[in-house]
Amino acid sequence: MVRRIVITTLAALALAQLTAVPGAWAQRKFPTPVIAVVDIQAVMQTAEAPKGIRAQMQKAQAGFQQGLQGKNDELKKLDQDLQAQRSVLAPEAFQQRQREFEQKVADAQREVQERRGKLDSVFNNAFQEVEAAVVQIVNQMAKESGTTLVLNKGAAIVLYSQPDLDITQEVIKRLNAKLPSVAVAIPK
Repeated sequence: MVRRIVITTLAALALAQLTAVPGAWAQRKFPTPVIAVVDIQAVMQTAEAPKGIRAQMQKAQAGFQQGLQGKNDELKKLDQDLQAQRSVLAPEAFQQRQREFEQKVADAQREVQERRGKLDSVFNNAFQEVEAAVVQIVNQMAKESGTTLVLNKGAAIVLYSQPDLDITQEVIKRLNAKLPSVAVAIPK
């Protein structure tokens, strides 16, 4: 109860301070806003560099899947061979080979996870390079045109904007000129 009274009193004092003495921020003159809108999602879907990254990603994933299928086939064969030897081997020898097989399966799973992680990291870095270029282009365009605020159509709540405020196509054009492609170093 006492705590609530102290908190209420402090809040009232703080509010009184704010209303009694106008801060410098209240007297500041803000420029007239000049607003532009860009659809970053559309840029990342239609510009050449992200398209190229996605194509490289699909190719890498296809190669990864092919290698994974080969490893899976190899493990299936080892399992079949082991099961066929079950009746021939002594129980201790079979258990030893079973543990060795399970270790190979665990190693293969760990290798798959590491490879997926590396691929994800490489492609995320490539997309971040494109996003950084987009931010630079948007900043440059804002400075050139005197724009004071640029909203992302996809991230901000933009219910309506006049079409002439949308700079998306110009951003795509400049991105294609500045960064036509991104070479992705696929890990082996």
